[in-house]
Amino acid sequence: MKKLHIIIFCSILISCGIKNNKSEFDKIIIDNELNSNLFNSTEFMLNPLTLKTESGYDNVPDSTQYIVKSNAIVNKDSLRLMRFAELKRIGSDTLELNIFETNPAYSQSLIIKIIDNRFKTEFNYWMSGPPIEPKIKRLKQELTVKSIPKQKGEMIFGKFYFKGICESDCSGEIEIEGDFKAELE
Repeated sequence: MKKLHIIIFCSILISCGIKNNKSEFDKIIIDNELNSNLFNSTEFMLNPLTLKTESGYDNVPDSTQYIVKSNAIVNKDSLRLMRFAELKRIGSDTLELNIFETNPAYSQSLIIKIIDNRFKTEFNYWMSGPPIEPKIKRLKQELTVKSIPKQKGEMIFGKFYFKGICESDCSGEIEIEGDFKAELE
């Protein structure tokens, strides 16, 4: 009888542990005092895929200027910056923040799904050359924001940290951190 109680007790502990590990969402940290030089910046840049010609950039002088909305960096590699961000509502209670960049070497995207005061992240990238489909397992994620926008036109300002490990079609760890700003579209 004593063994039965021990088995039941261990089963309950194990099932609780498994249930806690299945949650992909972590709590968002709200910090009204959060600040970054990026938040007040109006820095512009050319689209990294823009081609310079004799008559300007892509023959249209100013159509390739974009506001820098992120200073995210992948594995502290200055060639793997992600300087663009978009925020969209994808459900009645879900926001999707996409921090991304495409350049001649990489196309990469960190997607942050926000539901209430919780979030989860997913990182995808593709390199020039033969097609690959890297699978990256998330190990750690952190998100701090000033506030969460409720209505179209409101801004989100924040910082994030992502750490993952390659499971297939890539190798090593992936570490991404940076600040961002985006308007809810």
